[in-house]
Amino acid sequence: MPVAPGRPGHGPGRAPGRVFAIAAAAILWAVTAGALALLAIVFAMASIWGLAAGNSGAEVLKIWLRPGFWTVLALAGVVTLLHAPGFRRFPLPHRLAVLGALACPLPCFYAFRLYTG
Repeated sequence: MPVAPGRPGHGPGRAPGRVFAIAAAAILWAVTAGALALLAIVFAMASIWGLAAGNSGAEVLKIWLRPGFWTVLALAGVVTLLHAPGFRRFPLPHRLAVLGALACPLPCFYAFRLYTG
């Protein structure tokens, strides 16, 4: 592969740090997805236990409306930031790494709280 002039060791179209950004994005989003999966499983089990204990579906739904609203609002914020004009200038791996760093702490905090009681 020919080397681009002025950029030793980098091929044409290869931005420095691209591999690191891809790895960071993959790790951050994998951790976020794992924490969200754990939270979803625990909340689903709690809802099923609530229904089995005799609570009506309306009571369980009322409990879920507020967290569901905040989840949709946070997801809308992440998607809005992904498509923001100033943010779109970054390469996609860098954008995904930044969004993963923004999305990761809160689900991980709540998953840690579930583990530690």
